Amino acid sequence: MKNEDNEIVPEDLDDSIITEEHAGDQVKKLKEKLKIAEEKAKEYLDGWQRAQADFINLRKRDEEARLEFLKFANADLVLQLVPVLDSFELSLPHGNKELEAIYRQLLSILKSNGLEENSPKDESFDPRKHESIGTVPVENKDDDHKVLEVIQKGYILSGKIIRPAKVKIGEYHG
Repeated sequence: MKNEDNEIVPEDLDDSIITEEHAGDQVKKLKEKLKIAEEKAKEYLDGWQRAQADFINLRKRDEEARLEFLKFANADLVLQLVPVLDSFELSLPHGNKELEAIYRQLLSILKSNGLEENSPKDESFDPRKHESIGTVPVENKDDDHKVLEVIQKGYILSGKIIRPAKVKIGEYHG
């Protein structure tokens, strides 16, 4: 084939150059689309990972709240049983072995459900845990503000004071 200047030009040269230029444009456009798609995929993956982390955190908070609820769900029942423990303790010095066995069984059940006794004899007085109902004069300075008598045991349920111990504390007058 000859062009206008009478030069011999292969027929498919013009078409192949056009096709190559067109293919280059298409590759460039496809690369741009691929880049956009990869950015969107990363954005979606990041969003999914954040949502998954949020869900895991929500489940943890829900489980913690459930456990906290269970800890104190029976607090009212335990509070109602504390005077029964007091009554048992008043009766125990009279030597009734059956009564003592029942008391120990009840106390064991309550302890397995988070109840702790607080009988703070010889401990330093702590107004957060103890209720002072009187003082005892002492001659030894080391006994000042020390619990010398426990009038009524205190009780702690799952780390929370449900009844402070009623105590008499030493008072040094020097």
